[in-house]
Amino acid sequence: MPSPIRNASPKHLRVAELLERDIHQLAPGTPIIPVTALMERFQVSQGTVVHALRTLRTRGLITRPAGKKRLVTSGRGRHRDAVLNVLVLCPNWSSPDYNPTNQALLDEARRQRCALESVHYGSEWGQEWGVHWREILTRAVQAHDAVVVLPSSLPCELAEILHESGTPAVMLWEPELAAGMMCVADDDHAAGLMATRYLQRLGHTRIAAFLSEPQLQGMQNRLAGWEQAMREAGEADPRRLVIDGSVEPGSDSIIGSYEKLRRWLFQRDNRLDATAVFCLHWTGALAVLRALDEVGVDVPGDVSVLTHAGQNRFTEFTKPALTVVQGDVEQVARQALAMLKAACVGDESAEKTVLIPQAIVERGSTRRISG
Repeated sequence: MPSPIRNASPKHLRVAELLERDIHQLAPGTPIIPVTALMERFQVSQGTVVHALRTLRTRGLITRPAGKKRLVTSGRGRHRDAVLNVLVLCPNWSSPDYNPTNQALLDEARRQRCALESVHYGSEWGQEWGVHWREILTRAVQAHDAVVVLPSSLPCELAEILHESGTPAVMLWEPELAAGMMCVADDDHAAGLMATRYLQRLGHTRIAAFLSEPQLQGMQNRLAGWEQAMREAGEADPRRLVIDGSVEPGSDSIIGSYEKLRRWLFQRDNRLDATAVFCLHWTGALAVLRALDEVGVDVPGDVSVLTHAGQNRFTEFTKPALTVVQGDVEQVARQALAMLKAACVGDESAEKTVLIPQAIVERGSTRRISG
């Protein structure tokens, strides 16, 4: 029996390399020995063997014939054009941001020879399904070559499943939730700087920041960018201009932010000590437009409003249409799938975190002021 795998490279890559030597000596169509036998041969876990076989499939060295359970040798050399089976994990509620992202992933998958399947997860699964939901998700992850995770708040059990499986995974948008995974995110700190400096160039000095949705790291990074730009412009205490309308994620998040803002305005006799508002999330911008309209504050005549647009295009259809700082969801999808392909073929030079630049799209909700 060979010695256990002891090597500085990841175990699954070392197992894949040893198996690759064997495969080159076999005729195309020769069955690969079972996972349990490979676990015993290399003295590694099931997850390591599954990951190694997944790597060889991506390299085009082994394949699973239609209708068969056993993997066989394909007789082809290593290549990056093998079809990649990707699992997309989404929170279990509808979102105007998730839908365009899923569509961008589907469009990019056709270009990069990937097959996509979606599974929805929720933090309440543990209570409703007991241990079964973990088994279901574990099997789903292990049945795919790679995983894309769309976050809200990632259940710790899901993070553990991804870690234990060894399956290459990319987290979108929230690097602090990645837990060792690769990540593709908007450059949110730069977005906060860009949005605030844009308003400052229009003559605004009193620029409020409106929080909505849960305060995940992306929003905090945008807030930090706003604060930096405000301090650089001479504002000694930017935090006095923060309006907290943050609520938990879900279907009522826009209404929840609106109601918190209306209470906040009522407590201040409907006065807003700012000439512009930077909304850190588009849901907050919808709340701000409605609340200001109800108390007789004109946008952009009295107050300019600019928001982070997320992944959707709702901001084009408000009245007035919202000026936004927005990223490129197609670039996010392209980068995420490219990173997964690189990881699956054992490219250790693949980047771990990629930040996507954003841009200002000027519309009717902002205007230049004098003085």
